[in-house]
Amino acid sequence: MLRDLKKQNHQKDLLIKMRPINILILSFLIIFSSCRRENISDPSEKRPIPLFSDPVLSKTGDGIQIRTYGYTDILGESPDLLDEVTIQVGNQNPLVKIRPRNSSEINFNRLGTTSPRMPRTASNDYLPLEPVNLIDGDYNTCWCSKSVSQAKAEPAWIRIDLPIERKINRVILHTRRDGPERNQIGSCPLDKNAMEIGRAFPKHISIKTSCDAQNWNQVYVNNSVDTTLKQLLCEFESVSAKQIWIIGTNLPKVENWLHSFSISEIEILDINGKNRGLLSHGTGVTVSSTQHSMGQTRDEHRWLWPIHVDLGIKWVRVGYHDDPINWHWVEKEKGKLEIDGEADAAITYLVERGIEIDMVLAFGNRLYTQTDPTRKLPQLWEWYYENPKPPTTSEALEGWENYVRYMVRNFKDRVKVFEIWNEWNIPTYWGDKPDTDHYIEIVRRTIPIIREESTEAKIKLGAISGFVFGISNWSSEKLSEQEKTMPFLRVIEEFAQEVDIIGWHPFYQTDTESDRVRTYPADIRFLKKWASDKGFEGEYYASEWNYGANYPPVTPPNWWGNFQATELDKAKYVARLSVLHNALGINSFFCETWSNYYPLDLSLLRRSFSGNPVSVLQPQAAYYVMRNLATALEDLQPDNLKYFIENIPHRIESYSMSRKGEKVLALWIQGHASDEFLAKPVNIRISGNYNSAYGYDCMNGITQQLQISKHNNEILVRDILIPDYPILIKLIEL
Repeated sequence: MLRDLKKQNHQKDLLIKMRPINILILSFLIIFSSCRRENISDPSEKRPIPLFSDPVLSKTGDGIQIRTYGYTDILGESPDLLDEVTIQVGNQNPLVKIRPRNSSEINFNRLGTTSPRMPRTASNDYLPLEPVNLIDGDYNTCWCSKSVSQAKAEPAWIRIDLPIERKINRVILHTRRDGPERNQIGSCPLDKNAMEIGRAFPKHISIKTSCDAQNWNQVYVNNSVDTTLKQLLCEFESVSAKQIWIIGTNLPKVENWLHSFSISEIEILDINGKNRGLLSHGTGVTVSSTQHSMGQTRDEHRWLWPIHVDLGIKWVRVGYHDDPINWHWVEKEKGKLEIDGEADAAITYLVERGIEIDMVLAFGNRLYTQTDPTRKLPQLWEWYYENPKPPTTSEALEGWENYVRYMVRNFKDRVKVFEIWNEWNIPTYWGDKPDTDHYIEIVRRTIPIIREESTEAKIKLGAISGFVFGISNWSSEKLSEQEKTMPFLRVIEEFAQEVDIIGWHPFYQTDTESDRVRTYPADIRFLKKWASDKGFEGEYYASEWNYGANYPPVTPPNWWGNFQATELDKAKYVARLSVLHNALGINSFFCETWSNYYPLDLSLLRRSFSGNPVSVLQPQAAYYVMRNLATALEDLQPDNLKYFIENIPHRIESYSMSRKGEKVLALWIQGHASDEFLAKPVNIRISGNYNSAYGYDCMNGITQQLQISKHNNEILVRDILIPDYPILIKLIEL
């Protein structure tokens, strides 16, 4: 302190000897220096605004916390999805809400989701269908409304705003100009009877005009538009207009995402024949919604990425479709590899909050697989619609190896699992006709690079589309034949002693009464034994599965079939598969955390009417049920509890698990779920010495101490009500 005082006195002596202007400068420097010593805030050193914000907190009228992420409002505890839940007949003990914990508070569970693509910077955000394309004067670009599941579910509209009123008498709607044919193997084909992007007129079009955006005059109606036209001329008596509102209903199928309104350009012609509908004339455009493919929007990613943590899951899978970490995004210029900054930050965000990452290394890169790497279909996203082929030449394989090394080197301290490709057994994700031998070659080249760059990371074989359904019922002869011909079994046998994880994608809207669902547990057990006999000692991931609740139901046919589920049905199916996988020791990933644009309801958040640019999503019942289970299943491992169920009313599915000091029995009635299902009472005899027992209902997130009776070395739990979703019975050991 004495030294600082002498220094300040010396500075004052200098000030006396200096001219005023120099005194002013030196005074500023002394004050600035003091500010830094006293830790007074310096604007240049302000912390940057975080990429992913904490939720805004508020409360309901009865004091329950609401967490708001962007425009999505999530209740802090489980809502009451069902009325008057009873766990045990005649039990008067209180029903107690269990607070769901977030990922950072949970030690371990096997629950995860696949992320709906990843956050990304603007340079890696491809937006080919924005509304500005309607007024840019380019007939090769186009706009498309957000898809809906039925042609008449809701209208799609375009509003043109002129800078000043004009006398107009014609509006011309143009389709996209002809371009290259799309016949590349591996790229997604059009749905049956679907129109190409930019060439999809609604069956019904009306036009209204206004000069004040309040009083609208209908000037044109066409209830039977010829959808094969390349342009639609809409003529009417000349009218003064500043706003032109074009409304389409009865929407056609477009590409592979069901019903939309999609055209290339709009001309707004005045009485002199001049097009006033151009951006270059100061014209603006607003639309009802925009199709952003499955990539979502950058805003949605920033707002909603943190809900992974709110869910309480411990795993997120990334890179499996079209993420900025895929090879074709990381290496956009040959030899120059770069990871997107926001994608990188997104990984760090989850890892710092207790979530592990399954990172898929994929796919092809046209810089190496095409003589001319120029995209032929710029009006669509690269992935599904112009998929690069997998690497085959020595140069391409070397490029792949460089990509793998670069990714592992950058993420080895944060990523726990590196997966080699996604769904390599189908053309859509292989990028060509599937070739098991070539996939084996890629895996053979990739494994040593991952091992060299990271001693801690686990290697996962690329998860397949589907599963070995029915394998538990195969004869030894059929199994022997399938080992030679089935790609999944061939690849497992080839790398059984070299990889750590095997994955598959079993269900998308699969009928719960189908043989595939009924034999699934037995098939898993058989596969695990078979793989063990081949030398595999690792883990298993069901790294994509889904049940959706589409409102309205989706127009058939669809690749996932026509199985329908209500929102509550979906929550029950999500609960069943989450518990089943956990009880069998399988990491389980619901696909996807949220989705706003795919025709199947791949989401734990609920869609509403379309909106531009973002349609706000709110939690479905399945969101809360999965969050409840993330807490309830913490640290539970498969176990072999001895129990006997009396007076079984229907087909009951049951599994046992355990954690330190506790055993847990999960039970539910199989088959189709129902909103109005009546739970069935059963008595359960359980072997062992237990001090007490508790029931847990995962729909409402409540627990209740059960009434039990003890007889020698077993307990009897009477009149437990078994619904069509998992009820958990927790037994506390003596």
